[in-house]
Amino acid sequence: MDILTNSITKFCSLPPSCIVGVTAAVGFINYYFMFAVKVPRIHCKEGEFKNFIRQNVPIINEKYWPTMWCFEARFQSVLASLIRSFIVPPAPYRREIFTLKDGGEVALDWLEPMKRSDDMYDATILFLPGLTGDSKCEYVRATSLAVQKSGFRIVVFNYRGIGGIELKTPRTYSANNIDDLTEIVCHIKSKYPDTILGGIGVSMGGLLLGSFLSSNIQYVHKYFSAAMLISVPWNLIATTQNIEKPYLNRLLCSYLAKCLCNLVENSSNMLSSSSHKWDYNQVIKSKTIREFDSNYTIKLFEHKSVDDYYKKASLHDKLDLIRVPCLCLNAADDPFCLESDLPLKSADRIENLAILVTVKGGHIGFLEGIWPFSNTNEFMFRLIDQYFSSIFKNNNYKKYDS
Repeated sequence: MDILTNSITKFCSLPPSCIVGVTAAVGFINYYFMFAVKVPRIHCKEGEFKNFIRQNVPIINEKYWPTMWCFEARFQSVLASLIRSFIVPPAPYRREIFTLKDGGEVALDWLEPMKRSDDMYDATILFLPGLTGDSKCEYVRATSLAVQKSGFRIVVFNYRGIGGIELKTPRTYSANNIDDLTEIVCHIKSKYPDTILGGIGVSMGGLLLGSFLSSNIQYVHKYFSAAMLISVPWNLIATTQNIEKPYLNRLLCSYLAKCLCNLVENSSNMLSSSSHKWDYNQVIKSKTIREFDSNYTIKLFEHKSVDDYYKKASLHDKLDLIRVPCLCLNAADDPFCLESDLPLKSADRIENLAILVTVKGGHIGFLEGIWPFSNTNEFMFRLIDQYFSSIFKNNNYKKYDS
């Protein structure tokens, strides 16, 4: 008792600034261990697929330790991009320029597998990046190298006007138009007719992949055998409301809108004609993603309104249409898609789709460990490796294809 009394007396005798600092540090550490470090939650109907995930993807049974000094959602999202841009090496892609039916061109960047186990068939994973991402983006490079190391072929689909390829027609891309993706999928299957095709879609790329997986084309032809959707903004109407809130979210929104405007400006020779349905000068002045979509996207793809487009592109009400085994990863603190916007109740009623939710992680963040600058084996990439390695092994995917 005397020891405790003496310790308290000594602590109280410290300068006020030290007392405040120590108290804040202790409070921060307690908060981190009590509320930030958690085992991810898995939302999926009880059954064979959920049991398969639990048994064959061991990372989901472990606590996720977000980097202690940057686990705030927006900070982690931005810092993850910066860190990966420094530590992830260039990916030695083999580029293929693919000509689409309407004369447009896109770049496909391929990586062949480094290894392949005897009990694994030839497999190819098609990667769909986020809103303005391409194969050189840090998270795309990191994923590509991780997939290659796991023993799979990977091909990154760079959308029209992305990846250093100039537009050949006055058309770019959207979150739900699958015309170009359908041509790419058919091309891959014709090039490798015996390959097992998997898909990874990140952010907007997840919406696009989800639109394909829930389409009649996939239902009839069964091109994809398994998929992963990462940091998907499931409900776009809610997402645009989230990212337009002041002040940090609004900054992220403005940055992405500027990237979209730059894409249009860089293709002004194709997109600035007065004969188009959109006003070029109005498009390049867009300050938010919603403004950009209102000024350009819905006019290019002939949607009735922005809300009409967002409803069609959203996946929160289409989970039951995805019939391949699909593992999804979202952070509960994602500034683009809040936990309340995740379709968790729907996932709890579906047998072949699981949504894994971490408490922290931000948007395409998921940094972990005290010193992420030397961490080349991050949570997200280990999850990708474990899932595809197990679902492709011995044709396990066939058991969960409804």
